[in-house]
Amino acid sequence: MKGTELAVRFALSPAGAAVDRVCVRYVGFSPVCWIFARSSGVAYNTPLLLTTVGRKTGLDRSVVLPFFAAGEGRVAIVGSRGGMPADPHWALNLRARPEARVHVRRREHRVRVRLLEGAEREPLWKEIVRRSPVYEQYQQRAARHREIPVFVLEREDGGPLRAD
Repeated sequence: MKGTELAVRFALSPAGAAVDRVCVRYVGFSPVCWIFARSSGVAYNTPLLLTTVGRKTGLDRSVVLPFFAAGEGRVAIVGSRGGMPADPHWALNLRARPEARVHVRRREHRVRVRLLEGAEREPLWKEIVRRSPVYEQYQQRAARHREIPVFVLEREDGGPLRAD
């Protein structure tokens, strides 16, 4: 097995996801995102660590996600789940409770979350697809089941969240 294949297998494992969450929170770098960027031939994009409250359990649930500028100190996250028929659990948690915590570049912020729909979603979706064309493939896979959700995050204290 090649080193790259081994790295991808580790990245996709529960242990790899746990290591990735710790790295993003405390170092500000995602080894998993770096592995996938290298293997896909695209530039590494610094991710954030999103922590939601589980809608069923009430427990904190954290996930590493790429994010995109959404204007005026806001950022957007995409609930693609690789184009699977159902939304990711974190997106369901945000629909149930539209607030969360994020770690961006080793800083924690409380955020308010808003799901974009219709005409408000469209220009940002086009920009996200322009920057990461894989999302268009994911939407095509999911098209029979759902529209991939796009959430905008704003800091509760009114300060800027930056995607640069």
